[in-house]
Amino acid sequence: MPVTGFVLAAGCALLSLSAWAQIVQSPRQPPAPGLDCPVRPAECQINSQVFDFGRGQMTQNSPPINGTNTISVTCTRAQRDGLRVDVEYNLQAIPPAPSRQMRDNALNFLRYDMFVDPARTRYWGDGLSYGTFTFQGTLTLDDRNRVGTLAHVVYGRVDGAQPLVPPGQWLGLVGLRLEYLAVCIGAARASPAGAGARSFRARP
Repeated sequence: MPVTGFVLAAGCALLSLSAWAQIVQSPRQPPAPGLDCPVRPAECQINSQVFDFGRGQMTQNSPPINGTNTISVTCTRAQRDGLRVDVEYNLQAIPPAPSRQMRDNALNFLRYDMFVDPARTRYWGDGLSYGTFTFQGTLTLDDRNRVGTLAHVVYGRVDGAQPLVPPGQWLGLVGLRLEYLAVCIGAARASPAGAGARSFRARP
């Protein structure tokens, strides 16, 4: 029985991305003959850290300020022995449109963006708007791998050569949307430890 979930998180740049979540379940479908599939075969969540660009100076001659951080998705299979579940997910950043802005207490702003590739050419977004990309992954959960996690590197950049701004703390809002589909495949099959983390990719 496929189950589709949607998880939303919000936070800021410098960048705490944990706040609130919502899960939407797809319509229930009859399980395969002889397969006892739970209503929610798996639950997934976003794991994030503070995205901190560190300290820098911004003038009309300053170079870009780059930073990286890791964000991961963890999925947990339902407590049902002998069950094998495949989970496919799509991790988006919202709003999808570059460029993003950080602001200080006086509402001055700095432009910044987030990317899915180290060359910083593929903007992270919803995968639909403005030619943006998303992170995708697949996890297989069974009796040996009831919990699976995949990590993705997020690449950030504060644009250089921006107008002179005063020192202080700068914050920007970032939202995360995790869409995932959990499907009961059948009885769990023997698999090597760690086989749940199979692959991920970014797509337009």
